[in-house]
Amino acid sequence: MNKPPSPSNRHDTTPWLMPTLLVAVIFAVLVFASNWAEPSWLALPVAKGMAETAVSATVDQANCRYGTAAIGEDHVPWIDTLGAGWYLSFQAAPFAQTPQNGAEFVHVIRVSEDKHPNEALAQFSTFPALTNGGLGALIDANPGALWLIGNEQDVSEVQDDMRPSVYARTYHTAYNFIKQRDPSAQVGIGGLSMMTPGRLQYLELVWDAYVGYFNQPMPVDVWTFHLYILSEIRPWDGGNSDGRVAVGTDPALAKKAPLNANPALCSQADVYCRAEHDSLPIFKEQIVALRTWMKAHGEQNKPLILSEYSQLYPFVDYDDPVNPTQCFLQDENGKCFTEARVNAFMNATFDYLETAVDPNLGYPNDSYRLVQQWLWFSLVVPPEHSGGSSNLLQQNYAIFAPGSMAAFTGVGLNMDSQISRHALTVNLKASRAHAAIAKSDPISGTATVTLTADFHNNGNSSITDPFLVTFFKDPALTQVIGSQTIDPNLRGCARHTYQATTTWFDLTPGTYRYWAKIDSTHAINESKNDNVVQGVVFIDPESVYLPLVTRR
Repeated sequence: MNKPPSPSNRHDTTPWLMPTLLVAVIFAVLVFASNWAEPSWLALPVAKGMAETAVSATVDQANCRYGTAAIGEDHVPWIDTLGAGWYLSFQAAPFAQTPQNGAEFVHVIRVSEDKHPNEALAQFSTFPALTNGGLGALIDANPGALWLIGNEQDVSEVQDDMRPSVYARTYHTAYNFIKQRDPSAQVGIGGLSMMTPGRLQYLELVWDAYVGYFNQPMPVDVWTFHLYILSEIRPWDGGNSDGRVAVGTDPALAKKAPLNANPALCSQADVYCRAEHDSLPIFKEQIVALRTWMKAHGEQNKPLILSEYSQLYPFVDYDDPVNPTQCFLQDENGKCFTEARVNAFMNATFDYLETAVDPNLGYPNDSYRLVQQWLWFSLVVPPEHSGGSSNLLQQNYAIFAPGSMAAFTGVGLNMDSQISRHALTVNLKASRAHAAIAKSDPISGTATVTLTADFHNNGNSSITDPFLVTFFKDPALTQVIGSQTIDPNLRGCARHTYQATTTWFDLTPGTYRYWAKIDSTHAINESKNDNVVQGVVFIDPESVYLPLVTRR
């Protein structure tokens, strides 16, 4: 690990600025059996201003909108305390310890490319390997899970570092391995580090390569991304800046670092300053850019997860009596990345993510929200490391009782407060009634069909109580066809599609309409204005006459 720059050379480019370098180092150690010395940062003093007395641990119910990165198994109890509804560790295997509040573990399959001058000949690897004893065993043990293929594969050297066409082949192979083993699994693209023009070109190159190789659109159940505001190139020498040029993309698209750290350049559209690292307008711009790209590729009706973000530039107070504003790192305006600054960014972005809706771009099954779930990086990394200013836990969290509020930093307490502001809700939304087609029996002259209705829970918490889905012959919902009792654990945030079915008997040739009502007996305390969906049935469709519409 390279030593981070001192304030005197704080504008130098170094790998420590990449979003999840600590994870990459740990991952490389585990995979390649490199030597690892226990880092000395695990026993640093308590952060100033934090209480040192233990407070009883609490378990808050899971809010599926909010997640966090838990790199160590001993981080798990604090997921409960926060009430976060999901987490990841940048690896595929879950921890043995799981949150008591039922928070979801998202699996990350790491990938790597064995470089070859000819991309078509390049080899790739996944970790775990795509074998029965590797990834196969994990899939079998975690049915219906979400699997992300890769982590910042757009980032060279310090992350998964894959050229777009190689990633397209890797994704195809891993996707099919997972789906053949568990059709109920969800598979998502690994999160790119941000959504700049260069990163969108990377995404476009992946998409085009997939279509070129396999003659079909890339099958993605869940789209994910990371969101950091980092310059990508140094315009004075063409070298990588804090965020690095996306692998395999045109450097002319890269966001530039300001020459001589000149804050006057920050207003230029092709420049990202460190002073803009917490820019809410740019944060919004990147999200809208990705949703716009998704719609252009027929992917609007898919959930979108912000699977990693926070403030990466570290803050360490030097306690310099001569220069009290001295800190580990300053932006172009001479400002530090303090706890107050991080909290302001967290609050502004949480408010935006909770309320950002666009009927033209958003996900229809989640009331047109732009983003379904988001994850804060991280529970804890070293203070001088990339993301250190965003830590939710103190460096010496382990001395506190598991889950104790006293272990949190000011940022962690702020996140706990922000999550607590939002009441836990559920909402069943009827999303689709499938068309049914059948041929009548030549003897009886009738047919039997299976009716199927899809629905989602787009609230922010799970539904665990049973309810009824009833199918009707009439729009007034008085003539019952049949019902099904649903009694599973229905996760929220509209990421999962659930189904109910019933059988309709003795239909003669013709066209029929049917209506399905989700929670038809009002057993669940939720909105009832989006619970009904209409479908159609065709019996002997070759003899059914439909109106013909032509265009002059």
